[in-house]
Amino acid sequence: MTKRTRTTTFIFEQQLQSDYWDWSDDKKALFDDWEVNKQAIFQEIYDRVKTIDEENPIKIGLIVHDKDISFGSRLVKPHVHGYIEFKTKRDLNVLALSLGLLPQYIEPSGKGRYGKINSKAYLIHAKSPDKYQYEASEVETFDTFDYEQFIAENTEDFAKQSATRKREKSDENLDMIFQKIISGELTEDDVLDDEELKFLWANNQSKFEEAFHAQAVFSARETMRSLQNGEFKLTAIFVHGRAESGKTTFAKQIGNDIIHVAKEEGFDWRMYDSDLSNPFDAYRGEEVILLNDLRYDSLKPADWLKLLDPLNNSRMSARYRNRLVAGRIFILTNTEGIFDFFRQIKHENIDQYLRRFNYVLEIFEKAGEREYVFSETIKLSVPNTEKGIATYFDTKEIYRKSCKDEFIQYILENYILPRILPKKAKDVTNAND
Repeated sequence: MTKRTRTTTFIFEQQLQSDYWDWSDDKKALFDDWEVNKQAIFQEIYDRVKTIDEENPIKIGLIVHDKDISFGSRLVKPHVHGYIEFKTKRDLNVLALSLGLLPQYIEPSGKGRYGKINSKAYLIHAKSPDKYQYEASEVETFDTFDYEQFIAENTEDFAKQSATRKREKSDENLDMIFQKIISGELTEDDVLDDEELKFLWANNQSKFEEAFHAQAVFSARETMRSLQNGEFKLTAIFVHGRAESGKTTFAKQIGNDIIHVAKEEGFDWRMYDSDLSNPFDAYRGEEVILLNDLRYDSLKPADWLKLLDPLNNSRMSARYRNRLVAGRIFILTNTEGIFDFFRQIKHENIDQYLRRFNYVLEIFEKAGEREYVFSETIKLSVPNTEKGIATYFDTKEIYRKSCKDEFIQYILENYILPRILPKKAKDVTNAND
């Protein structure tokens, strides 16, 4: 014998389609235009429930959910949610017969006081932050209780529970989010620009840092393998000009143009803009590395050499942990020229720094107009002593232009891109090793 379900409080849910309701034909016709007839549908439900216990007062709350989302994007068909509370226990099957619904669409509310609170809260999703939030005024109670007052009295508790649920829901997605970070699908900017992901990050900062660090290692190792396999040539550019000459904007434009071309070739490259005091603390495996206004002592002498060594996989010094830094192109900007910059490193042969830079770009004013000069680093057969030091490396001008955009387009197409794009995109030149 099947056990009968008897309790005081029930909740139910059903679509606003006549096929689901065992009502008379004229009442079923109300569902043909439920938006116009919503109040009449509610009235019919209320009248049917009252017949079960005409001697005692009941509590009822009804609302239509027409903005619920399923599977991320699909709008759920409009349906009515109901809360029914009797003074004494009632039979679920009797209630189903009175409502004209199949028993499986009705269920007992949770036990105890909190069961009733949760059931009433669900009418507007008050404790479900991931669901559409309906207004308390949309709930029809036929004055059997004050629903808006109920929400007001419990708002603080709902907010706390909502925050807890939001955190729990977010925690369920951690593994998927971490996988996207490690694979490079999600960057740190993506996370911090997204409200949901930002909340997740705030509660799991150390775990996110581990994921970003892992992504940086994997990305840098992939770049290093490509370099060692001869798929591209590491390129270093020294950009100099006086203060306010626009060298930083100029360098960033070069970097952004490189990324744009790479994207057209099917590569998702990113640019890293270094911090002055801790240049690589936030490095995440970016392919284009901008060293903006670094001082000669921002890195140790040995780190300058490791950074620009085309086949070195040593780790750079970083504030909190050593990081593998492996870019395709390094762009260093400074107010000083390349000779004056590196000659400040005492007791070191300046040649070992000069030869690691492939090109030097200078920005200067001439007759009130800004000019851009592009030079390549060359090896001399006889040492140059004009700058007060003996060096076997010097720079040779190969192109100049006053139009910045034309200048950048020319040097990218003819010198930079052929070196740093993979062979399958462009042939790698053998020049300027």
